[in-house]
Amino acid sequence: MIAMTRTARAQAGLSLIAFLFVAAVVLVCALLVFRTFPAYMEYYTVQKGLEASLREVSEPTPVNVQRAMARKLSADYVDSITVRDIEVAKVGNQITASVSWQKKLPLVYNVSLLLDFDASATR
Repeated sequence: MIAMTRTARAQAGLSLIAFLFVAAVVLVCALLVFRTFPAYMEYYTVQKGLEASLREVSEPTPVNVQRAMARKLSADYVDSITVRDIEVAKVGNQITASVSWQKKLPLVYNVSLLLDFDASATR
């Protein structure tokens, strides 16, 4: 009878404290994912916009690329960058459009998360 009691105790599973710890870790991870998801969606929108802007223009001058990108930014509600932030450079036979920005996301109380983004496209 004593042997059965020891075996049952050894197979008890998670204690309440262990469950609370696991739940806290899962909640913190979920908070980070939910806070950063919109910023990463905006990054991918900017990346696709740069690629589409370079494809659309017949003559890829800085002004033409910026005009095409302005249409993309206003249609997709991107507010982290402006058209003036986009740098267009010609290196050899390739035109490269790039933009870099930071996004500060408040998490809880006085804790924030700082994300750095770099998007570029080449034609």
